[in-house]
Amino acid sequence: MARRMPTVRLTGASAVAMTAADLAHIDIFRDLDRKVIERFPGAVVRREFEAGEVICREGEGGTTAFYILEGSVQVFIARPCGSSAARPHGSWRAMIGRLLGQKSVSPPVHAHDDLIPIDANVDLTWGQPRAALGAGEVFGEMSCLNLAPRSATVVAESDCTMLEILRNVYEHLQKAPTFRERMDANYRARALQGHLRNVPVFRDLPDHVLKGLDERAQLLAVDAGSTIFSQGDEADGLYIIRLGQVRVSQAFAGGERTLAYLTRGDFFGETGLLRHTKRNATCRAVDHPIVEGGRRRRPGRVELVKILAEDFEPVMKEFPRIRGRLEAIVGARNRQASEARTSITVSAPSRRVEDLGLLQGQNLMLIDLERCTRCDQCVDACVSAHEDGISRLFRTGPRYDKYLVPSSCRMCLDPVCMIGCPVGSIRRSEDLSIIIEDWCVGCGICAKQCPYESIVMHELEEFGQEVSERLRRVAESGEVVAVTRRAAVCDQCESLPTGPACVYACPHDAAARVNAAEFLSAGGLFQTAAREGG
Repeated sequence: MARRMPTVRLTGASAVAMTAADLAHIDIFRDLDRKVIERFPGAVVRREFEAGEVICREGEGGTTAFYILEGSVQVFIARPCGSSAARPHGSWRAMIGRLLGQKSVSPPVHAHDDLIPIDANVDLTWGQPRAALGAGEVFGEMSCLNLAPRSATVVAESDCTMLEILRNVYEHLQKAPTFRERMDANYRARALQGHLRNVPVFRDLPDHVLKGLDERAQLLAVDAGSTIFSQGDEADGLYIIRLGQVRVSQAFAGGERTLAYLTRGDFFGETGLLRHTKRNATCRAVDHPIVEGGRRRRPGRVELVKILAEDFEPVMKEFPRIRGRLEAIVGARNRQASEARTSITVSAPSRRVEDLGLLQGQNLMLIDLERCTRCDQCVDACVSAHEDGISRLFRTGPRYDKYLVPSSCRMCLDPVCMIGCPVGSIRRSEDLSIIIEDWCVGCGICAKQCPYESIVMHELEEFGQEVSERLRRVAESGEVVAVTRRAAVCDQCESLPTGPACVYACPHDAAARVNAAEFLSAGGLFQTAAREGG
């Protein structure tokens, strides 16, 4: 169950409410109608922090943004320490699998400079999960606009003076030309080149070429729910996400399939540029509003960087090796889209199938209750297959025909669990498994979004020796974080050559992983449900 994020009140010994007259002397408020400040008294306060004082903690709730007037801060997250996914080599099941000639799938490997998105105009990397911010910069924007938990810990590096701003004023400030120009300039100076280099095809470009793309790039803002481009549109540019999330979907004869949810630093729109074809997918700005106290908040905006086709083409011609990299990326995405076509069914499912969400399952876990003896070997295998000792399988859930549909990740066609992660720690592997990275801040948004209770929050001490050792190192370093929980989800044992350990270990062949649409169609279960009244 996700924790409710606390409401932050702009009060305290160091808080001094700013009036419209006070703010008129600060340049970023120059274009803001003073009536906005007068309408929301106390929505902007001036705060003083001493060197070493914690301003906000990774994982805690937040509803405000900070603008630094004087001084500097350090921004950091607890250092990632490797994956707690299934054991790649050590378990006896993996050994048996290798003897049978099964191929091991390697867990994801992160490059030293891979970006970890945080809530500021600077990114952290696996090699250096720490950065500094100074006067004139903002942090906490995502928490302010989207009620997202804090994505990093921020500590005053020197004595600091800053403004803390609530959303009702910050939304107006975003539209003020002076503030917008300042933030865009900071983004170009601090983060844009890093985001360009995070696009694999641009990674090795010379600095002067990257700088040229940086200078000509367009910075756009799109309201959540708006379509960025539609399938069939002319391809006019490549996009990189600066803030927010984008849903990528494709229409087929039998329906529409969500291909991915993309977040800060991700890119899209490259296929049309490479092939000189029309768009093969629809991309929409998304934001699932969080209900707080019975009220539904306004969706936030998605901010994008657009590299125009006319600027992209010369780079492709000057550096032919880029085309090869882009072809590989496009090929992988096209394979995923091709697989999607086979998972869309044109059969009309029963109401029961729809209600249970069975057709969402691209790799649905089923237990045949006529074969199952309740021996628990499937659950024991799941526990032993993961170094952290946490089970991803719970033999509870709805029944359909003679099958139990347990609470285990079903690799949904539309993985809404991926929407809203404030630190980009939930992602999809190439085989569509859901992976939760080590820098999860325990906010519980993914668990709350999952309609099938497949993601479970656990206290960190439940994760065994590896995580305990990580916490010990963090404590010894003096880093202060508010992370007390972490999400766990079935990863389909993607690094085990035997496949899902729960299925492999069942002595009665009662457990299976199936493509729901194919299974339901082949078994005639649509018609069975219809005869039984759905």
